[in-house]
Parts: sequence; structure tokens; C-alpha cells
Amino acid sequence: MIIVYICSCLKRFVVKKVTVVLGITFLLIYTTGLTSCEKAKVTPGDPVAILLTEKQKEVVDSANNFAFNLFRPIITGTKSAENIMISPFSISSALSMTLNGAGGETYDAMAKALSLDDKTLSEINDAYFKLMSDMVSVDDRVVINIANSVWVENSFTVKEGFMQALETYFDAEAKSFDINDAGAATDINSWIESKTNGKIKNMMSSLDPATVMLLINAVYFNGKWRDKFDKAGTSNRPFYLSSGASKDVPTMYNETDLAVLHRDNATIVDIPYGQGNYTMVVALPDEGVTPADIAGSLDAVKWQEWTTAIENAGTHIQLYLPKFKYEYKRSLVNDLTTMGMGIAFTDNADFSNISDESLKIFDVMHQTYIATDEEGTEAAAATVVVVGTTSANPSTTVININRPFLYFIREIYTGTIVFMGVVEDPSAS
Repeated sequence: MIIVYICSCLKRFVVKKVTVVLGITFLLIYTTGLTSCEKAKVTPGDPVAILLTEKQKEVVDSANNFAFNLFRPIITGTKSAENIMISPFSISSALSMTLNGAGGETYDAMAKALSLDDKTLSEINDAYFKLMSDMVSVDDRVVINIANSVWVENSFTVKEGFMQALETYFDAEAKSFDINDAGAATDINSWIESKTNGKIKNMMSSLDPATVMLLINAVYFNGKWRDKFDKAGTSNRPFYLSSGASKDVPTMYNETDLAVLHRDNATIVDIPYGQGNYTMVVALPDEGVTPADIAGSLDAVKWQEWTTAIENAGTHIQLYLPKFKYEYKRSLVNDLTTMGMGIAFTDNADFSNISDESLKIFDVMHQTYIATDEEGTEAAAATVVVVGTTSANPSTTVININRPFLYFIREIYTGTIVFMGVVEDPSAS
């Protein structure tokens, strides 16, 4: 087994968040070229602070609120035991791009569904620009790629201001397609596949003849555990399904110091990737409690309580974590309609900031992939907003993750939840 590399003097592997003043002081020291300052540089084991303004932090908090509002009904509404995964960052990015084209009641409904109704469009755009700029390069041991694109049908005229906003704040690639070309969907799929390292494939089967625009976000994540699990320690262990049955699944093992706490009927373990900016938060429900029960009580406020408590927690544990790998795909139209933005999918939609033609959203498609093993986690997601013309259509504690559980992959300084999911059956793919 690989013993986690961690200083014995630390109770917790993730360095506590520094204050803005300390963060600024550190950056000044770091950027100084004097030889005497070499020792002040960030070591590979330390997370790097991403400093957000108060408004940017508020947008992130709102995005996390949207994440839980979307996640809760998806889990509770799933009748059969199913592995579920969404990327709230991908979804909110694609919808925030679309928000730049909305007006009137449609804008208000979309902003409210996104929990951004108290933010200006400028504040929203500024926050996403900051996240996409800083989250990508923060950790050399974590690969995270974020790509946006807007695909416009050849015969469709788009307002210059809309395209300029997407290019400026979301670094969106401008693409074109011919709706009469049978290979248009293939071209779009190829772009998504290339931006997700081949993990999200064949997302679009076809295009509605009235489609004039697609707004796409793609996210790829590959994080190596801060301390890898030893493959020799992996063995088949029982995992107890929601049905009451059990099956033996490959389960990884490590003995290490990690942040662990018990709160809200769940044991919460925080497992870091790379230098610690990105972590996987695993929430194991108590006996008799389901992942849906935990998700049903989660919101942005409680999530903040969890992550704050994690900063001050640390203990020596024996960790058993099953390997898992699966894909998930879902249309979000019904979910988003329930959340209050149904008008965007009707002929009454107002996307007058995109074009003078009458437009509506045909579909919001979301597809994800995740694989977690001894090395780390590889995950990917893509969200496609399809827009078309209207009227057409200290002591050692044993933590054994041996029953359905939740997980969240986050960046600790911005608080951004990049991926979130539930594992009902680790052997299902």
C-alpha cells in the first residue's frame, strides 16, 4: 500500500484557506525574482489560492445553489437504482451563455432558475470569465479543460453583441453548420469528443430541421490522487445495494490522514487530488439513510457548512473506496421547466438579443463520464443548448464505503462544484 505523503505536523492535508491579505502578500513574494525569495514559492503539495471578488463569490454560491436544486429532484425522481452524475458547472456555463441572448420574462425566468436573479449579466459574465481563466491552470497534477462553442446555421443572422459577449467572457469558438447537411451532427459530435479527450461520444443523434444555433460547453478533468492507492491493496469486497442485495466489487484501500466528519446523517470524507485545489468529497449515508435522503437536505448553505467544517477536520483512517466507472445522459428540459424556466422552451420565449427572429430552446442535453481508480479520477461532461425557430418544433477510524454514496468534485478556493453524483452500483458501467 502507498502511505500518503503528508507532514506529520498537519492534521489536515489541505492547507486552510488564507485570507485575502495573506494571499496577496504571498503572490507578491512569489512573483519576485530575487534569489532570496526562492523558498517562498509554492511547493507541489500546497493548494494555490484563487482570489475571487465578493461579487464573483456570490455568483459561485448561486451556481452551487442551482446545482443542488437541479440534483435533488433528479436523484429523488429516479425510480430504479441508477448511477447518476451531472456537471453543474457545465450546465450553468452553457445556460449562462444562453442567458446573454434572452430578454424580458424569459431572461427573468432563466436567471431565477439559475439562482442568479439578484445578479447583473455583467457580474455573471465576469465570474465565469474568472473561473474559466483560473481553474484550468491552478494545479499541474490536475488536467482540467473547459471549452465553449456557439454553432450558427449558415442562413441564420446573429446579432453582433451576442456573439461578442460569448467570445469575450466565455472564449466561445464560433462555428457554422448547414442544417441540410447530413453530417452536421457528426461535426458537432467530433468537436465535443475532441474537447473531452474522447470520453463524450455521439451526443447528438440528429438535428431538428428548425435548429439555428447550438451553445455547447465541454469539461474534461483528469486528477491524480494526491497520494495514490496501491493496486496491491485492491481486493473484492462486498458492496450493499439499495435493494438489500450485495455483490463483491473491486475496492481500493489506503491508510492515511484525511479530513473526516459526521454531519447530517452522513460520514463525509475529503480526498485530495494533486496539490489539493481539487478534492473528491464522499458522503456515505448512515445505515437506513439513502443518498436521496442526503441530497434532499442539501443546499448551498449546508454545502458551505460542510466545506467549512472539512477545513478543520483531520484524522487517521483506513479508507476503503470502490472503483467505479460509468456514463450518464439526460435531457434537462423537464428538470429546468420544473425549476421555473419553462417559458424558454415555448413559442413565447424571448431571445431577441440573439436575433430578430422568434426563437426558443428545443433541448438542453447533458452527458457525463467518470472513472475512478487507484491513480485518480477521469471525468468529462458536455452540455448542449439547442436553439431553434418557434412554431416549427488520532486513533485509527475505519471508513468502509460499502453502500450507495454521493460524491462531489470541487475546487476548494472558488467553491465551484465541477461534478457531482451518486454511486448505486460500482460495477455498473
